[in-house]
Amino acid sequence: MGTTEVTLALPAYNESENISSVLDESIAALEHLGKTWEVIVIDNFSSDNTTEIAKTYAERDPRVRVIRHEKNRLYSGSCATAIREANGEFVAIMDSDGQALAADLPLFIERLDKGANLVFGWRKKRNDPFSRLAISAVFNWLGKLKLKFPFHDLNCGYRVFDRTFLDVAEINHEVNMANPELYVRAYNANLKLDEVAIQHLPRAGGGSSHDFLRSWKLFLIVNRYFSALRKEMKTR
Repeated sequence: MGTTEVTLALPAYNESENISSVLDESIAALEHLGKTWEVIVIDNFSSDNTTEIAKTYAERDPRVRVIRHEKNRLYSGSCATAIREANGEFVAIMDSDGQALAADLPLFIERLDKGANLVFGWRKKRNDPFSRLAISAVFNWLGKLKLKFPFHDLNCGYRVFDRTFLDVAEINHEVNMANPELYVRAYNANLKLDEVAIQHLPRAGGGSSHDFLRSWKLFLIVNRYFSALRKEMKTR
């Protein structure tokens, strides 16, 4: 078996309304890349038929794998599975809600080819309701305050990295976020970080796994999470 050049991991939770279109777009984009690839669908214990739909793709193409968690491990747990299972020289973790496109992978790969180890997506023109934009603004402010996060979009569900980052990547916190911890791991290892503006589409179906109606509780959880990560950051 030859070397896999690109892994695209798709965390999914109750995405039965979106997973087919996401896989169709992703596979077409990967084929267009002209690189060897694999897709890993990580079903975080969905209560719908996300796994069954994804398995129909795996049955047709051995480059598609489906992993179903035996319990819900929150979003960070899905990203931890992606890190553990990925075989690619470049590894992308992209949300499977249909708001991001695998067609933007060349933008990330260009930055990695120029020396970056971890590249975050930036939803420069977002298609989200006001409530989600407001909470994201608070998260971004907290990230800059507590973690010195240098980029625009702390919680974008699209990030791509190389094997150098994979050697130091680990996720130890159980939360519905992953980028802050990935950033801290790269920061502590003195790796090169970058960001790239991506397309962002309106959500066509399904719903967010974040409970934005309980925003105060969410704020407290994220604040504790950032504070814990701040203690883990190396002093420079």
